[in-house]
Amino acid sequence: MSTLTDRIPWTPQLLRVMAGLMLSLFVAAMDATVVGTALPTIARELGSFELYPWIVSGYLITATTTVPIWGRLADLRGRRRVLLAGIFLFIVASALCATSPGMAWLIAFRTLQGIGAGCIQPVVFTIVGDIFPFAQRARLQGFFSSMWAVAAIIGPALGALFVSTIGWRWIFTINVPIGLVAAALVWGYRERRPEQPTARSLDVRGAILLTAGVALLLFGLGTGSQTATPNWPLVAAALVVLAGFGRVEWRSANPTVPLDLLRHRIIGPAIVVAALGGTLMFGVTTYVPLWVQVVQGGSPYDAGVAVGAMSIGWPLMSALSGWVMVRVGYQRLVVAGALVLLAGSLMLALGPAVRGVAWTGAATLVIGAGMGLFTAPLLIVIQSSVDWGRRGVATALNQFSRTIGGAIGVSLMGVLLQRFVESARDPLNRREQLQAGLHADFVVLVILAVLVLATAIAILVFSRRAGSLSPPVASSA
Repeated sequence: MSTLTDRIPWTPQLLRVMAGLMLSLFVAAMDATVVGTALPTIARELGSFELYPWIVSGYLITATTTVPIWGRLADLRGRRRVLLAGIFLFIVASALCATSPGMAWLIAFRTLQGIGAGCIQPVVFTIVGDIFPFAQRARLQGFFSSMWAVAAIIGPALGALFVSTIGWRWIFTINVPIGLVAAALVWGYRERRPEQPTARSLDVRGAILLTAGVALLLFGLGTGSQTATPNWPLVAAALVVLAGFGRVEWRSANPTVPLDLLRHRIIGPAIVVAALGGTLMFGVTTYVPLWVQVVQGGSPYDAGVAVGAMSIGWPLMSALSGWVMVRVGYQRLVVAGALVLLAGSLMLALGPAVRGVAWTGAATLVIGAGMGLFTAPLLIVIQSSVDWGRRGVATALNQFSRTIGGAIGVSLMGVLLQRFVESARDPLNRREQLQAGLHADFVVLVILAVLVLATAIAILVFSRRAGSLSPPVASSA
């Protein structure tokens, strides 16, 4: 059992493992952003332009649906073995993407690549949770979380560089040497697995139902279609399948996702915050560029800068949050992050369009700072609330809730926006209706931030009534 003052020494072997984990996390994160700038070029060269949304959507679907399964496998088979399997699958799929002879092949290989990517983030964060005691982990998880924000800045620029020089195929080829180096560094990791009886097989029926239900939900919400138009019958079918999944999981002795975690007094509220925060984050990245270009008259570069500001605030506050958390407790930090998140959302919703791109960028910077304040602390307390045998699936559930919450929320905000646009009887009035629709979406972001704040306050009040603001500290073994 670790304590708040425990530390483990930094050895050359530990430094190599940490470098491998950070490198694998970075390459997976970068691959999610580097493709965007190359999509027009890829579509022109490979043809079948109508299929190009699936280059992103195929990756997104598999990277989302497989996260809980990889997390459970890490608990059953061990972290090192599962992470190396995910890295090698990612490397092979990247090489295949680089040699794709046509659009359909590229989509198929990107879908395979998403399966590997779905493994990397939850298992990397699980290993960090295994290795380090609470205080060290609190300081390190923020730096690991910032890898995604750094990749969001570097990825698009690197993609544009490759497209304009040596060609778009290097977007995928570069993953091969980086992935091999990461795997070589991680290879020497020897996990300290506790001697306790654990289930030795994956609940296949639950895994199939979860994958099918989430895939149908993403399809139904418009993922992969050029218009992103929801298909409500598919959404209804997805809900039926997911209800079946819930029924199976409650009765299973070896569930893919232990649903009792959602009833945990710490994990349940943390998952709610993750889902709401993910919805807000994806809403910003989806609709702020449209606001900047159409309403404020900015260029695509201006839109990128405005959204990229969120990726500056996030890593800065994420790195700071671990140090602060040890001193004030995660509950107060979550409340502070929620207040900052609400302030940034209000800046978007209440700031008139005439304030320009600088105001919008400042708003996303504040939103990123708010997300950075509570994202890493909540992950740390989730990991500290469970033992080794469920740390992988708990970590994966945190990531999964943020992603699936974002996918659902962005689609519903898209439906709201489309209602405003379709209400414009005069085509000349469509721009005004688009502005009104985007403003309505920003009001939704404010409501989400208020819900995050309400949940954060509930966490703080409950902790005070329980008589402790100290974080739970589970064994690091």
